[in-house]
Amino acid sequence: MGLYADDKHSTRLVAFEKVYEGVSIIHHVRLTNDLVKVGLEEVQDVNADILLPTSKVQLVRQVVGFFIARLRHLMNPVLHEVFT
Repeated sequence: MGLYADDKHSTRLVAFEKVYEGVSIIHHVRLTNDLVKVGLEEVQDVNADILLPTSKVQLVRQVVGFFIARLRHLMNPVLHEVFT
């Protein structure tokens, strides 16, 4: 899967994500059904904003090496155009 960021003129790939299906807890917190556990595998832009920032995490570089919860309906497959 890919983590994408929107800016004023385009959408760009920020990182490749590994999805951990069937995992229901991150950092001792139970995930609801609309969330999925992911880890960033290969980061393209460490300065990109996180889609759903918290008081502790606002940028991609702050979650490299950690697991985060992502809204399931916002998960995006990596588009073929990224590789051309």
